[in-house]
Amino acid sequence: MLIRGNNRRNCLLAGLMFCLMFGLASLSGCGDDDGDNGNTGNVNTTPVTLDPTEFTYRLSESTADLTLWTTPCTHKVVTNERAPADERSGLNLSAARNEFEPVQLMLGPASGSVTVEVDPFPNLGSDQRVSLAEAGFESGWAETLNPLASGGTVALLGDRSIPVWLTVYVPPGAPAGDHSTTLRLTHSGSTITVGVNLYVFDFDLPPAAHFSTQLNVSVGGLVPDGGSVDDAKTLLWEHRFTPKSVPWPSGFNWGITWENSNSTDTCEVLWDEPDEPDQYSIGWLARRYMLGEGWNGVGFPTSMIFQFVDNSTPRPASFCGLSRGDHYGAADYNTEWSQFLGALETYLQDNGMLDKAYYYVQNEPQDDEDHRLAAYLCDLTRAAAPNLRIAVSEEPKPEIAEDPDYGCGYDIWIAHIRAYQQEYAWERQADHGEEVWFYSLDHDPDPYFNPTRVDVQGMHQRIIPWVSWGYRVRGWAYYDFGRFFDGTRPTIRAELFREGFEDYEYLWLANGAHPQVGVSEPLDQTAASVASSLTSWTKNADALMTLRHELGLYIEGTRPDLPVLEIQSSARPRGEYYLSFQDPAGSPTADPLVVDSKTYIKVGWQAYNDDDNFGWYGEYVGNSGITVYGYDDVAGYNEAQKGYVYDDYGRDNLFEFALENGRYDVTICVGRPSRGYPGDPHNATVESIVVVDDEVTTDTAPIIERTVTVDLTDGSLSIEMGGYSESASTWAYTFLSYIDIVPVD
Repeated sequence: MLIRGNNRRNCLLAGLMFCLMFGLASLSGCGDDDGDNGNTGNVNTTPVTLDPTEFTYRLSESTADLTLWTTPCTHKVVTNERAPADERSGLNLSAARNEFEPVQLMLGPASGSVTVEVDPFPNLGSDQRVSLAEAGFESGWAETLNPLASGGTVALLGDRSIPVWLTVYVPPGAPAGDHSTTLRLTHSGSTITVGVNLYVFDFDLPPAAHFSTQLNVSVGGLVPDGGSVDDAKTLLWEHRFTPKSVPWPSGFNWGITWENSNSTDTCEVLWDEPDEPDQYSIGWLARRYMLGEGWNGVGFPTSMIFQFVDNSTPRPASFCGLSRGDHYGAADYNTEWSQFLGALETYLQDNGMLDKAYYYVQNEPQDDEDHRLAAYLCDLTRAAAPNLRIAVSEEPKPEIAEDPDYGCGYDIWIAHIRAYQQEYAWERQADHGEEVWFYSLDHDPDPYFNPTRVDVQGMHQRIIPWVSWGYRVRGWAYYDFGRFFDGTRPTIRAELFREGFEDYEYLWLANGAHPQVGVSEPLDQTAASVASSLTSWTKNADALMTLRHELGLYIEGTRPDLPVLEIQSSARPRGEYYLSFQDPAGSPTADPLVVDSKTYIKVGWQAYNDDDNFGWYGEYVGNSGITVYGYDDVAGYNEAQKGYVYDDYGRDNLFEFALENGRYDVTICVGRPSRGYPGDPHNATVESIVVVDDEVTTDTAPIIERTVTVDLTDGSLSIEMGGYSESASTWAYTFLSYIDIVPVD
C-alpha cells in the first residue's frame, strides 16, 4: 500500500510507528524505501493467491447415499449449509511438531448412521494422538465437540450435515514431510475409505505460549471424572491457555502467605504452607505449575499471583488486624502491606518465579479519582517491591502514568479493544518497556472481533493474535472463560482459540522474536494481509489457512520469501467507481446521479451482503435512529458533497466494497457543507491508511477531501470511519459524503 498527499501525525511517533506497523516504509514522509520489491524488515515477501477449493470442497469419495465434504474448522458450520460443487479427494492438513491440528469432515445430509474409524499414522511416532469428535449445534451453529471413539457411530439427521472433527497431535521427533493414514466410514452396509494426508513442517512449536492469556476459569471444574488437577491443567496448557489461578488450589494471596494463622510468624514472614500436603501447599504447587517441576518441565508462561478484592475494592478493608481506612490506606496498614509485597518479591526471586509472576492491582478504573488511586497503588508497590510486575485492566493512560503526585506505569496494561489508544500505548511501550494485552466484552459489536458469541464465525476467535501482532499487543484476557467449555470438554470456540494461539507461534518463529514498537518487523506485511486493523480483518477461513500453510513452509526453509495473502474478487471488475453516501430514497434525488461527468452509485446504511457485494459492518447498522442520513442544500457545493451518512453515536463503522485487485486512487470526502464541527474530530481510514486523522472541520472549511493511492490485494476496498477521538476523549461524529475509486498504473 502506498499513500500520497496528506501525512499523518502517527508517523512521527517513535520514528515511524504507524507506518512500520504495516511495513509501509515507502509512505510519503514515513521513511525511505529500500527498493526491494515487497521488502519489510530486510526480508522479501511474495504474494500467495487464495485457491477457494483447496480447503472447502466436496470429497470425490462421496456416494449416492452419503455426501462427504470439508471446510476449515475455523469455518463454523451452520445447519443449512450444503456441500460445494468443487470436488477433491481425501482430507488434507499440515502441522508443525508439538502442534494440534484439526480437520473437519461433514457427513450428509443423509439418513441412517455412520461408523467412523481412523488408523494411527504409521511413521508419526508413538506419542502421536489422533482423536475424533462429533460436533453438536447450538442456536443453529456448530459448537460442542463430543468425543467419538474410533469405531464409534454417528446418527445422521437427514436434513443437515453432521461435522466430525479429526484432530492430530504431531509429537516432537516426528519425521518432517508427508504422512498418510486411512479413515473408514461404514454407511448402509458399505465402507468408504478416505485418505488423510498430513504434511509435517520441519520445525517444532515452542512448548510454552508466547501469546499471553489471563483467563478466569474454574480449574476444578475442568477435572474429569476419575481424573486429577494435573489433567485439567494439562488440558489448559496444551491449549496455550493460562488460567488466573495457575497454582490452584492454593495461591499467593495475602490470606494464605501472610495472614495465615498456621504460620510460624504470622504477618512477619512469607508462609508457603510447608505444613500442608504437597497438593495443597503453595510452595509445592508454585514450583510445579509455574516452573513445571515434576509436571511438564516448563510450567505456565505467566502467573497472576493475586488480585484486587473486587471491581471497586483494590485492597482488603483490614490487613493483619489493621484497618485500611480509605483506599489509600492508613500509614500502619501501608507499612504492613509494603512489608508483605517486599517479602513476596524476595520469595519469588529466590525461587526463580519472579519473571513469570504479576500482581493484578486494580480493575477498570472508572474516573479521575480511580485513575489517581491506580497511580498511587502503582507507586506504593514499586517502592515496596520494585521488581514485582504489576497489571491493571485499563488501556495505557496519562491520567495514571503521569499523575502529578504518583505518576507510575504498569508493567501490563490490559486494554479493552474499543478503548485502546495506540499512540499513547506505543509511547509507553517504547519508552518504558511496558506490555499491553487486550480484553473483550460480551457486547463488543461489529466491526470488532467478539469471540464470546456462539452465533458468529470462528474467525472471531482465531484472528485475535493476528490483529494483536500489528498493534504490538502480547496477550488477551477474558473474565468468564468457563463458557468456552462444555463441562470438562473444550467447545469449538475453545479449540479455535488454541488454533489462533498456535498461529502466533508461527509468527513468532518466522520473526525470530516478539514484534517491537518502532521497528519494521519482517512479519508485518504477512500479518497485515489478513488483519490490517482492529476493525478490518479477513472473514475468510480458507484465506487464513492458505497463509498459515505458506508461512509454515517459510519457517522450515522450503519457501524462500515470506507470504503475503492476495484474495482476488470476481464480484466487480477493475474500473472507475463513484459512491455517493446518502439516503438512497432521498436527496440528492437525481437518478442517475451524475456529478462532473461521474455517475455515482447511491449507498445507504445497508449491512454488507453478497448480492450487492458492498455494505457496512457496525454496532448500529440497521438502526435507522442511529445510523442516519443528511443533506445540506448549500450553495457552492456539488450534489455528491451535499449528501452524507453518519453515526449519531459516533461509533466506528467499516464499509467494504468488493473489487478486483490492483492500484487505485481513492478520494474520500468527509464533513458537511452547512457547518463545521470543531468539537467532533473526523476520522477516516482507507485500506488501513489513516487519511483523516482526528481532524476538526470549521465553518470556513466544513469538508475535507483527500486522495490516497492504495494497492488492493484482498479483493475488497475497506473504509473505516468515525469512532473514538483521542483528542476529544469521546466518540465523535464523522460525516461521510462520497468516495471516488479510480484505477492507476
